[in-house]
Amino acid sequence: MNESKDSALGRAVAGFESPAIEAAARTDVGVHRRVNEDSVFAEHGIYIVADGMGGHEAGDLASAAAIQPFAALADEAGIPDFRVVEATIELARNAVDAVSLQTERGAGCTLTGVVLIQHEGAPHWYVLNVGDSRVYLHRGAQLTQLTADHSLHAELLAEGRAEAEHTPRNVITRALGSDDSRHDAWLLPVHTGTRLLVCSDGLTTEVPDDELRAVLTVGGRPEAVADELIRLARAGGGRDNISAIVIDTLSAGSAELPGTATAFDASEDVDTAETLEVTRPVRR
Repeated sequence: MNESKDSALGRAVAGFESPAIEAAARTDVGVHRRVNEDSVFAEHGIYIVADGMGGHEAGDLASAAAIQPFAALADEAGIPDFRVVEATIELARNAVDAVSLQTERGAGCTLTGVVLIQHEGAPHWYVLNVGDSRVYLHRGAQLTQLTADHSLHAELLAEGRAEAEHTPRNVITRALGSDDSRHDAWLLPVHTGTRLLVCSDGLTTEVPDDELRAVLTVGGRPEAVADELIRLARAGGGRDNISAIVIDTLSAGSAELPGTATAFDASEDVDTAETLEVTRPVRR
């Protein structure tokens, strides 16, 4: 199992106080697979999971290629804005397309995660998703799935179609390297005391949301929580590669300066008015 840990951010911008973040990432091959086609990146406010598409020749190469532009972004000084993140996503698309062109059957991956950005002088999470990996928001005892799965099962379920019950969850409708690689993206204000989970479907197919909620609520520090999530997924069958990044906001930085927002009240529901849809790009 690969492990990584990211502590409080050291990146700074004049007049902008960076949030204090603690995070831990884990990725595991699972019980039945020989190759881990998941790639994760968890450094300097950038937390990304890419899940190589099963059945393709180079899913592991595709997911690694998708992560590289975000690793390059992490090396740059300062906190980016959403335009920089969108340009990085486009670089990831191009990188996966280049891998796919070198194979006979093609290659692809999901791309899901959060990137800390500055927006209108305050820190926000840029939440992004292509495919069926997920981002969850946890606060208090509440767990909310922020991303929508780009899968045939999820789309049929949303339409109320009866055949959704018998449709496999792993048939995805968007991915980098596929005909439809559009991403969903939102801005989420940063608040003290919140916890984010970024994970591949190797976790969510084995561990139901109620169990995720329980572990995130009582599991302790990010590294202990990530370890327990991997353990549960393996115990549940471990049929796929498993990746999880747990991200805690210890202090929201500029978001808590006078006159700005403070921590969430855990007794309230998630305020969707605070989640701003940035872009749903048109089909390329």
